[in-house]
Amino acid sequence: MTNPDAEAKKELGNKAFAAKNYDEAIKHYTAAIALDSKNCVYYSNRSACYGGKKEWAAAARDAKECIKLNPSFIKGYYRLASAQSEQNEFEAALATIKQGLAIESDNPQLQKQMRQIKAKRSSMRRAENSANTAPSSRAAMPG
Repeated sequence: MTNPDAEAKKELGNKAFAAKNYDEAIKHYTAAIALDSKNCVYYSNRSACYGGKKEWAAAARDAKECIKLNPSFIKGYYRLASAQSEQNEFEAALATIKQGLAIESDNPQLQKQMRQIKAKRSSMRRAENSANTAPSSRAAMPG
């Protein structure tokens, strides 16, 4: 049974989120959590707000709590993988997506996210490899 007061806070949070007023939305979702700490959606929504602010560690923390409360809520995996990817934790993000796909194998959001993260990981590896193989500017200078 949902708590009507918590749902009212969630709705206020949704309005603030839609206006990209993330700090206000976080306050409303936090109030909803205080009233009903077992509702995974409140954590998921607050995770999205932290993501909007690029506060990836906080986004990941709320997404993990969301998954813990409801392991079948796919959006939690999406939010966690997004936060992990933004922190360049590509292997963790891919593992998170695989967990979500184990629950809903044909989820198009997770499938797309997996492709994007693999591409980002490859791009980062290429950049690292070219930085490691580029000749040092000092080595080219006469001594």
